[in-house]
Amino acid sequence: MAALLIGLNAATYTQKQKEPDNEFSPNRSTFNVGATGTQAFYTLLSETGRKVTRWQEAPAALLTRKANLPAVFVVVGSLRRGYTEVETDELLRWVSGGGRLVLIDRDPPKGLVTTTANWKMSTAEPDPEGFVAVDPSDQTQMTVETPAVKAVQPTVFTQGVNAVQPSRFAGSIVFSRIAEKNRGSGESDETDENASPRRSTSYNSVETPSQNGPLVHFAGGEKNLLVEAPYGSGRILFLSDPYIVSNGGIALVDNAQLAVNLVSAGDGSVAFDEYHQGYGTDSNRFLQFFEGTPVVAIFLQTIVLVGLVFFSQSRRFGRPVPEPEPDRLSKLEYVAAMAELQSRTKAFDLAIENIYNEFRRRVTRYFGLDNFTAKSGDIAALIAERSGLDRAHIAETLFTCVEIIRGEPTNKKEVVRLANALRDIEQKLGMTRAARTRI
Repeated sequence: MAALLIGLNAATYTQKQKEPDNEFSPNRSTFNVGATGTQAFYTLLSETGRKVTRWQEAPAALLTRKANLPAVFVVVGSLRRGYTEVETDELLRWVSGGGRLVLIDRDPPKGLVTTTANWKMSTAEPDPEGFVAVDPSDQTQMTVETPAVKAVQPTVFTQGVNAVQPSRFAGSIVFSRIAEKNRGSGESDETDENASPRRSTSYNSVETPSQNGPLVHFAGGEKNLLVEAPYGSGRILFLSDPYIVSNGGIALVDNAQLAVNLVSAGDGSVAFDEYHQGYGTDSNRFLQFFEGTPVVAIFLQTIVLVGLVFFSQSRRFGRPVPEPEPDRLSKLEYVAAMAELQSRTKAFDLAIENIYNEFRRRVTRYFGLDNFTAKSGDIAALIAERSGLDRAHIAETLFTCVEIIRGEPTNKKEVVRLANALRDIEQKLGMTRAARTRI
């Protein structure tokens, strides 16, 4: 059955064509070499001597790990596994302790779009209708009618960057000031036409709110492209266009320099969040390795088959069949019992009858005679001629056996003598008995 399942799966398997990357459902993982991936960014950091790693644990490890903690944590969306409220709080607690969180997405997780300053932050996402028709590997399609963006002011993140080239699908980071009297409730006296509603800002992870407000580093076309916001003792950087650091766009203008500036943190390491891209340590590596092949189906079907075998061995699918009773008496035991019975009843004539009749059948077959018509005298003559024994002695032995069978009295001693005489005749004639299988 297992061989049949393997054959059927192999015969029906068809290789799926890998779909090209698209901006409608991008794969921003550092493992992805496609246009929407960020492997080029990761390789650039690694080859320029920076400490870079792929983070494949839940954000709680940022608070519990004692060594090798990153100084910069990079989250590039879209994410294949969303941030839960607990994970959001854990990540923000790490940032408030002095970490740097870099969010690169048009629409980052809502819980992370926050600040401890007296400002309300939100994002303005572009219309996604044009995502499907555009090839992200075609730089012309991605940047058509979109000019390069220059720095708003000289900062550590704009150092060495003359301009960056965003895509035509770049989002925007918007923020508005919250009045001092309404800061606890998250209400704002000033309204921003680009601001989108979101939950109230939480200050549970910091002791006191930050005094500095959000800082815009790059802006253009009425869009805030790169914004820095304080959060406790740390800070959060918002880059509203992942195309700048993607494989398809990082080589344009000074995009690569800006990407490096975002994650530069002295001797500290940089961690890319791969846990929320689906590469967590709690994922099944066996299934991931064979994903897209018939091996996964064969493995699961084999498990079901083995389980069915074990289940069937402990279940009865019909009425119980009675166990066969073994034959407790062998032929030798039967013969011994009959001999014992004849000896106790002194039925010596019956014993001679059994022995003589068997002897006569074998001898007549040996000489080719008819057992029912052959006379004892003729049989004795043939035996004497073939064996060299005395004919008269043979005839007397046969005659005595016949007389006992017909009712002449006898005793145990005579029966034993006659039986020995018949066995001697058989031996002289070479009528040896073949060994029989013991039952």
